[in-house]
Amino acid sequence: MKKYILLLVLSIILYESSFGQVTKESYEKAVDILNYQSVYYSLSVLSPTSGVTANFKANCNCKNKPVFEKIKSSIPETELKTIEISNKIQELKSQDISAFDQSRALNFLLNASFNESEVLKDFKSQLDQKGKLSDYKANLTQQLEGVLQENIPVNTTSQKESESKLSAIDDRVRKIEKNQNSKEEKSGIFGGFSDYLVILAVVLGILGLFLALRKRDNYEELLPRILESRRLKDLIHSQINSTNSGMRNNNSTYSEIRDMQGRIRDLEALIQRLNSDIEKLKQPRSTYPSSPSTSNQEVRQPEPKTEILFLSTPNSDGSFNESSASTTYKDGASIYRLMKTGNSNANFQIDEKETSIKLALQYPDKNIDPVCDAENAFNPRSNRISTIKMGEAELQNGKWIINSKAVIRYED
Repeated sequence: MKKYILLLVLSIILYESSFGQVTKESYEKAVDILNYQSVYYSLSVLSPTSGVTANFKANCNCKNKPVFEKIKSSIPETELKTIEISNKIQELKSQDISAFDQSRALNFLLNASFNESEVLKDFKSQLDQKGKLSDYKANLTQQLEGVLQENIPVNTTSQKESESKLSAIDDRVRKIEKNQNSKEEKSGIFGGFSDYLVILAVVLGILGLFLALRKRDNYEELLPRILESRRLKDLIHSQINSTNSGMRNNNSTYSEIRDMQGRIRDLEALIQRLNSDIEKLKQPRSTYPSSPSTSNQEVRQPEPKTEILFLSTPNSDGSFNESSASTTYKDGASIYRLMKTGNSNANFQIDEKETSIKLALQYPDKNIDPVCDAENAFNPRSNRISTIKMGEAELQNGKWIINSKAVIRYED
């Protein structure tokens, strides 16, 4: 009976192994995408040299269809660490993927691949220290899933091997039946039903092979429909972006409205502080008798004036020089608006004027990242920045030191 049960298990295994393997072509495409994103994050997050990210993107221009030769030739020669990371990721193409389905390939590229060398392990550790590892993996996951699920064929070699193994099992069953007929039948646990288990094992094996072939045919029929729906979705998205762009160009007062919204928010903050001061004055005065020598005239401290300063590019350590602050907005130079809440404390945000936002987006790694945290990843198509939460700064020794970064969101 143990032999019959073994035949049943082998039939099920042959069914499971007949489809779902990742192709070498799709795996290598996924490695190139991993290479491009790793180089981008190495330059934009870890490199101390300013401007290298923009140079790389301009030279490569291959985000959608990256190729290793184009990626490597676009990395500045001064960025030796990034070049080493790119070479180590390229070596992942030699990985044996014979046992990889989509899930295993995705897990290897996003997790296990970083243990292949000390260079990749150190790269992952630095991203984690900078708080960018989760953002890095989130951007990769969607792209890799799309590539790895392309062209996943039924493994015809495995199918032929399955058929040959099934034939061998058939021969083995016939020999066992012949031996059983020549001997006196012995009653076992299943009595006289043992032969039915053999037949059931063969039937399940054939059924498994049939289902595998049918699944392949269904996948080939559905693939054109899936591709067509993706193309339709991309077309609709491009039309919406084009319409929104035209509306912004036709609206001559768009930038003026944004400036007025910024002034309204400043006035609302000022009104809120004045209301708070009024509530304090309404509180009852102390009932203790005043000293005879004290004058009956109440001495009032002058109320602090709300002062707004405009600042340009922050320092790499996340601070602003007090000497560069200006009380007036300078077109083409001012990026941040700082509103003092005391003699040495202030709140700040990216100024909402269109020229300020364009200036900040030219070099986000230099103009934004030192003093702001983004809720979403930077997109080269972004042309707006919304401030979710204003940052806080404190004046110390001629510098505005950032106590908490501003929280922003990139928008198209």
